[in-house]
Amino acid sequence: MSETESLRRTALYDEHVALGGRLVPFGGFDMPVQYAGILKEHDAVRQRAGMFDLSHMAQFELHGEGVAEWADGLTVNAVGTMKPLQARYNIFCNERGGALDDVLFYRLVDRWLLVVNAGNANKMWEYINACNDRSDVRLESFHGKRALIAVQGPKAVEIVTPFCDIDVAAMKYYFCAEGKVDGEPAVIARTGYTGEDGFELFVDGVVAPRLWRRLLEAGRGAGLEPAGLGARDMLRLEAGMPLYGHELTEEISPIAGGQNWAVKMNKPAFVGKEALAAQLAADDYDRIAGIVLDGRVPARAEYAVFAGERRVGEVRSASIAPSCDNKNIATVLVPKAEAAVGTTLGVEIRGAKHDARVVPLPFYKRT
Repeated sequence: MSETESLRRTALYDEHVALGGRLVPFGGFDMPVQYAGILKEHDAVRQRAGMFDLSHMAQFELHGEGVAEWADGLTVNAVGTMKPLQARYNIFCNERGGALDDVLFYRLVDRWLLVVNAGNANKMWEYINACNDRSDVRLESFHGKRALIAVQGPKAVEIVTPFCDIDVAAMKYYFCAEGKVDGEPAVIARTGYTGEDGFELFVDGVVAPRLWRRLLEAGRGAGLEPAGLGARDMLRLEAGMPLYGHELTEEISPIAGGQNWAVKMNKPAFVGKEALAAQLAADDYDRIAGIVLDGRVPARAEYAVFAGERRVGEVRSASIAPSCDNKNIATVLVPKAEAAVGTTLGVEIRGAKHDARVVPLPFYKRT
């Protein structure tokens, strides 16, 4: 069986085809990388609104009285302190402190929703099941069965409000609610991966195509456009958000990846805690830093990074940044000294070194 034949399709696959989306393999699914163009879709999200199919992300439900205590023993951020209907970013680590995946927990009324990256879906499902020896924790997977539609941008509230039976405008950032969207049961979350305001709508796969079409039609006047993975990656990099496999891996810890704020060392024992504590104490680890390159020559992931003539690291993510005067930006993994803001580095591009300077992250922050 070829790679194309083995790819799964989200519930919105036919909608992407009808809209002329350019499909590529991603996370085991056939996904749209762009429709009208990455820059146009980026602009829609920053200025008006864009709509993404995120149904390739795995959705796991966690049931039982023991979920909070159990999950706290596996993750770096606190789970048990979450308020009802709160969402929280978190990371599962291995014993070495490396990241298994970065995830979102949603505390619902009578259960928890865990959303993991598509490329790690099978790994994480196997991992949490292998770690579950409790009678008061039950796990259920809806990967590929439920859909996830994200509407992101300054017009998101205006577009989503008429479809919801709850006051989404009053919802706080990183909170969620259970209600109805276009008359269908849904989890509505004020979360996103673009650096803009917006909502993520968790619905059954059967009703997703109709909702997608209805949102697109209703939002046309507000400038809503379908957006693909290309624009999403550009948007998240500008906003300084990590992408698993780039700024976080099983070898790159949350400390090295810049997610120190999410690592709660005051929690009781959790997987990877000792390794992370040792890393913090030594403070001699390579770490993620943001750079802006001089000129218009773009970098790419894995390009070599130099301090003078000495190779010190590599590029992890790179893109042009329309929100930053169209400068070329990148994240790099380099030693502590080379990660200091203001440091001049060189990036080797097609055999020539191009100057770059280390800048604070994020590159872009909405006002």
